[in-house]
Amino acid sequence: MVADERSELHDLLIRVDERVKSIQEDISEINGARRCHTHAEKFRNLERTVWGTATIVAGVTARTVYEAFK
Repeated sequence: MVADERSELHDLLIRVDERVKSIQEDISEINGARRCHTHAEKFRNLERTVWGTATIVAGVTARTVYEAFK
């Protein structure tokens, strides 16, 4: 894997980490407030975001492993 690809993957992982921190803050905010229908919608959106993030991380990991054995 060349240095440019590693740099791109590193930047992507940093953005993913920042997004996860943002999600954690949103969840803390939601848990601190009363329950209502808008919170259920926020949880659905956060869950979709978490699954999307997990998919991206799995893709990056798979690409890294593929490049390592290439």
